[in-house]
Amino acid sequence: MATVTQFWEPHNDSDGLYQADSTAEWTWQLGDNQYFWSYAIRPYQADMKVEITRQWTTSDNNLTQVQHFLVTVSGFARSEDDNGGLLQFTAIKVQEP
Repeated sequence: MATVTQFWEPHNDSDGLYQADSTAEWTWQLGDNQYFWSYAIRPYQADMKVEITRQWTTSDNNLTQVQHFLVTVSGFARSEDDNGGLLQFTAIKVQEP
């Protein structure tokens, strides 16, 4: 049976990942070329909308892989004064035994 491992940011002891209502690029050095990886970015709080507009991966000469996400954040059922919010990044790695 395959082994599934979950990774996430921020951890309980980390600062929140805030983005204002805008489109911005985020990077996460996580992944490899041997296993299946899947990524998600979701709102960490109420009343916001998060969209991954684009995702791509780069690797260097040491095969260090970096995930790139172009993320759009916008308010959802909030007042005009509210701007942005906190993000939750999640990844899963699936390994065959």
